[in-house]
Amino acid sequence: MMRMLILMCAIGMFWVQCKPAITIINPKPIEIEWITGIWKHKDKEFYEKWVKISDSEYTGVAYDLNMGYASVHEYMRIYKQGKEEWYFEAKVKENDFKPVLFKWIPDPVIELKFINELHDYPQIVMYKREAFDVMTGSISNLKGDQVHHSDYMRFAVK
Repeated sequence: MMRMLILMCAIGMFWVQCKPAITIINPKPIEIEWITGIWKHKDKEFYEKWVKISDSEYTGVAYDLNMGYASVHEYMRIYKQGKEEWYFEAKVKENDFKPVLFKWIPDPVIELKFINELHDYPQIVMYKREAFDVMTGSISNLKGDQVHHSDYMRFAVK
């Protein structure tokens, strides 16, 4: 009897330890509409402009303004493929504008979180809405020890 009780406790403890740390029971659908518009980096003349193409596609461009001239750094696209699969496509200048895909992962805190475990860096791309006119963009590796944050304010064209 005692052996059976010990065995059951050991199996129970093993089962509890093997469960994932966070399980999202009812993940909410992706929310993208809020990202449309022009966003200015808080400390630089660096911008991201996002446009809604359709309900299943948004495009963006990252650029800086230096002495009145725009220099493009990245072309971006968020799009839906299939029923519920959303992707972030990045074409960066440093990679000769070749596309790199990241898949959307539901997150209870970060609206737009995309992961590509096979890419060297970044492996995670995130956009978090802090308020209507404030967002944080970040890129990182899977461990989270190589993080680059960018704070943006919604830019009003005058």
